[in-house]
Amino acid sequence: MKRSPGNSTVIFLTVLLMTVYGVGVSYSAPKSSTKAITSFSIAGTAGIIDEKIITVDLTNLPLFAGIDALVASFKTDGKAVRVGSKNQVSGKTANDFAKPVLYTVTAADGSTENYTVRALVSKIASISGYSDTLIVGSDGSLWETGRNGDGQLGNGTTTSVSVPKQILANGIAAVSAGYYHSLILKTDGSLWATGYNKLGQLGNGTTTSVSTPVQILADGVASVSAGVNFSLVVKTDGSLWVAGANASGQLGNGTTTNISTPARIIENGVASVSGGEDHCLIVKTDGSLWAMGSNGHGQLGTGTTMDSRIPVQIVASGVASASAGRSHSLFVKSDGSLWGMGYNKFGQLGTGTTTDVSSPVQIFGNGVASASAGGDHSLILKTDGSLWATGYNKNGQIGNGTKDDVLVPTRVLASGVVAVSGGLVHSVILKTDHSLWATGYNNNGELGNGSGSGVLTPVQIRRPSLSKDD
Repeated sequence: MKRSPGNSTVIFLTVLLMTVYGVGVSYSAPKSSTKAITSFSIAGTAGIIDEKIITVDLTNLPLFAGIDALVASFKTDGKAVRVGSKNQVSGKTANDFAKPVLYTVTAADGSTENYTVRALVSKIASISGYSDTLIVGSDGSLWETGRNGDGQLGNGTTTSVSVPKQILANGIAAVSAGYYHSLILKTDGSLWATGYNKLGQLGNGTTTSVSTPVQILADGVASVSAGVNFSLVVKTDGSLWVAGANASGQLGNGTTTNISTPARIIENGVASVSGGEDHCLIVKTDGSLWAMGSNGHGQLGTGTTMDSRIPVQIVASGVASASAGRSHSLFVKSDGSLWGMGYNKFGQLGTGTTTDVSSPVQIFGNGVASASAGGDHSLILKTDGSLWATGYNKNGQIGNGTKDDVLVPTRVLASGVVAVSGGLVHSVILKTDHSLWATGYNNNGELGNGSGSGVLTPVQIRRPSLSKDD
């Protein structure tokens, strides 16, 4: 170990916070006789020091914890040094430690010791949005923001919120947002629901709305999809169950009668489902695509505009996923091609026209990972992580900085996107760094940025601070 001449050694600590936010802050340490960090902690949680790598497990913190408001500290010679406190970080920018942070300890003679700090943080696992935004963390927590006039946020009130609020602390596997209700799938396979229920869409045997989640099925649920006023449930045995509004035959049971308790319509072989305003898309395990319900704009893809009260086959094989919008449909094939059909007044099919189509048309020939049909717009995630969008844009839901409708897919983000969800008039975007972004309509707080104003380009969904004075 190098030492500077004289009776004392002064060590200066330069903390370079190299995060996605690019915050750079410098600090000075007290006099010391060593450059070695002997302890390190964030938010009171001690890190494990393995040579020059420090790991701190912060997964016990809430998903939207504002790490900028928490204190990181370390010791070199037994004297604690505070770093990263809120008042020392320029602009109070968030530092969620999602990427490694480099701490460089510099002695008076210029010699240094570098430490890499990695924090294990709760991350976003999945998203869903329609008139609100639902967020599931990797820790199984459920967070929600946006419209809540019918109790669809499940927080016991009917008051809308403009930043994500935690509804359940753990145990959540997936969620799906309808227009007035929400479906919640727990890790134990149970299904829960909350919100508007006048049409029986919650599936609890009543038509009474609720503002806190109620259990619908005790176990055996694999996935769920909330249509505007109906619910679709796929069980682990591949069976499909339905409940709620059925005026257009969207429940596929051969009638137009509403159902308030889940009824089975397909015994097995269902891989996934997607509910639109009043039509439904079904992908089976053999790769075939089926549809049922309203077809006034050709959204079922049958080549006609006749409704169907039972599932009808649209594509025989090769379908990987499907997404039902308000009155248009998208599906991705296993070869990465994207196809669409239905309502196209605003260019949501991306064909370059505003003409409805009643049979599937190809939008992209390859390179598509997934697609999400919003109200009257479409979000397209490519395998290179780029985000493309087309369709209705009067509220900025395309995210290209304008309010002009888009008739062919336009690139919104060049890279770094891992998941998307199209709402009625807003869009939610999850990036590979686990940051969450949104664009479009925001009158009910569905963008989660603490504002009631809409935006024309994606803004990051706000992480509420834990600071006592914020």
